[in-house]
Amino acid sequence: MNKNQVNTNGGAYIAGNVNVEGGGDFVARDKITYQLPPEPPTVFSLFTIPRPPGDFVGREEELAQLLAHFDRGTLITGVTGGAGIGKTALARVLAERLTERFPDARLALDLRGTTTPLTTAEAQRALLQPFYPGVKLPDAPAQLEGLYRQTFAQHHALLLLDNAKDAAQVRSLLPPAPSAAIVTSRARFSLSSQGLHPLRLNVLAWEEARTLLRASAPRLRETPDAEWDELAKRCGRLPLALRVVAALLEVRPDWTPVSLAAKLRDERRRLELLCVPGDPDLNVKAALGLSYNALPPALQGRFRALGIFPAPFDLAAVAAVWDVGTGDADAALGEFLHRNLLDVTGDPAQYALHDLTRCYAQARLLEHEAEARTMLERHARRYLRAGSAANDLYLQGGEHITVALARFGWLWPHLHAAWERLTGAQEWPSCESADRWLSDFPGRMTYLLGLTLPPRERIPLLESALAAARRLGDRNAEGVHLGNLGLAYAVLGEVRRAIAYHEQALEIAREIGDRRGEG
Repeated sequence: MNKNQVNTNGGAYIAGNVNVEGGGDFVARDKITYQLPPEPPTVFSLFTIPRPPGDFVGREEELAQLLAHFDRGTLITGVTGGAGIGKTALARVLAERLTERFPDARLALDLRGTTTPLTTAEAQRALLQPFYPGVKLPDAPAQLEGLYRQTFAQHHALLLLDNAKDAAQVRSLLPPAPSAAIVTSRARFSLSSQGLHPLRLNVLAWEEARTLLRASAPRLRETPDAEWDELAKRCGRLPLALRVVAALLEVRPDWTPVSLAAKLRDERRRLELLCVPGDPDLNVKAALGLSYNALPPALQGRFRALGIFPAPFDLAAVAAVWDVGTGDADAALGEFLHRNLLDVTGDPAQYALHDLTRCYAQARLLEHEAEARTMLERHARRYLRAGSAANDLYLQGGEHITVALARFGWLWPHLHAAWERLTGAQEWPSCESADRWLSDFPGRMTYLLGLTLPPRERIPLLESALAAARRLGDRNAEGVHLGNLGLAYAVLGEVRRAIAYHEQALEIAREIGDRRGEG
């Protein structure tokens, strides 16, 4: 029998010096011999890697890098990235381009790393069985390992080891030359000694996102770029989410890219919309849930808490929100980076969740009301202190001015989100400390707010601060907010309204004996 054929009649199968025949035990000497009882014939395929998705687009730079590894003689490569980023699709495209190099077998195996991971033995059996149909493979791990390595050393086979849990699961599955493997995983890991350094995927470029949407929604190919870009923005340019919205537009002819983008604007509803009923493969929330469910309970709580951050954040902010030391915070962030649940940029490091991952974390956090309230209070306090410190830095003048303004720029999304949550503009649990924060907020960073926000945008902050001061019975703060409202309306040219606020501020200054304020 030719070594590239599979035996389906239960008889002997010989591949090079791998001999499988009836009667006797498995012995590893100059040749591998394993005797098995006859079993009913079974047909296995040696070619099980599915074709790539028909709407696959882009990733040419990544494919070029991966193919270059093979051109240099590397036979082990990998792809890593978060849920829905397109790891498996890219791996299938790569496998298709390598078809001629691996004529003997091309096998795909889901290692189930995000659910119930396969053991080494289970995975080895699944990959060996197509070579030995109707054969009972060795039970002893050492014998199974020997047969695995011997088999793939004598074939030009390509293995797609999909959805690996970690390096430990993959290590014994990497085949010897001339066989090769492509590994995909949501975890970041490498096996340097075996040449595995996975390429990390990022979201699609804008042009690639548009192309994918057009390819997946043919009836809307003439849609202007700006409308596709708005939809891609709501999807965070995540390939899975883009495929979902394209499918939704195909099955809902009454929806347009504009109307769907409007529906997705609400972060609280976004993940509920990003699924195609009846198709589990087109469900962003479910895909993210696999990564969340794989976390230990303690890390699930810390991951949920990251949903409080609306924008990039630093280590000190995480430690404050989690109420832990920076060492503990750094260790947990490292675990999330390992699992591709987090991105990091900049120097010093700034961390961020993908928009849809953040929506997921926030939704899970809001399922725990007391926990959400605590995270909200800690986040708001942390950024109020940071904003106040930036305002003090600005007042030092000179070179400190540009530093303070830059720092306030990345603090502002957090401060604005805290303000919206505490005023009830977003559906978050109410906090007893909300009025104190709302009243303190504009006064603690008066100069930076005045420099960075036009009067129309400062007025709502001052109005909520005034209402909070009145609820607290804080007449001094009430007078300050009235005076600042008067100044804001004066800049807008609304003189009568400005005078009305200043007269109220004057009355309070006289009442509390604030001679400076009265002046």
